[in-house]
Amino acid sequence: MEKIIEDLEKDIADIIKEKPLKSLRKELGDDADIRLLRMIVFSLQWTSIGYQSALRLAGMKFGRRIGENSEKTELSLVLNEIKKIIETLKGGKVEIEIMPGLKGVQIKIYDSFLTSGVPNVLQNLCFFNEGFIEGYIDGVMAKNGSLVVAGEESSVKKVSVEEKRCIGLGDDYCGFLIKF
Repeated sequence: MEKIIEDLEKDIADIIKEKPLKSLRKELGDDADIRLLRMIVFSLQWTSIGYQSALRLAGMKFGRRIGENSEKTELSLVLNEIKKIIETLKGGKVEIEIMPGLKGVQIKIYDSFLTSGVPNVLQNLCFFNEGFIEGYIDGVMAKNGSLVVAGEESSVKKVSVEEKRCIGLGDDYCGFLIKF
């Protein structure tokens, strides 16, 4: 398993460095129908509410490991790395709104691979993304001790991420509130 994670880690590093990714499948290429991923993720969530926590924890663990490799020390640059990862992997279209006065950030993901076209099911669905975002930022801070916020005198030493909006709740996008 460690070798698989190391290979993913290298691919994410290449995305951040804007290097092209090599195809993992010779004949079929790397594109796959999003229904395949949805079958896995949603059947896990359907099986047990515990899998929601497991998906979030997996996102946090993987995000933290990847974030520890970041060379960035300023919050907006770290958020742009997260955006680049999600958009390059076709996870959705990302918008970032930094709200320094409120000590927060909102990340909006439109046309998410996981939720685009999903009906209102009265629940959040993006547990892995929620964990990945928090873990990534946490990993950068673990390496550097804190993150600088442009134009602010204080630095970020701790974050929490919560999905406040979701297609699964009937919203137009999946929105993650980052508090620092």
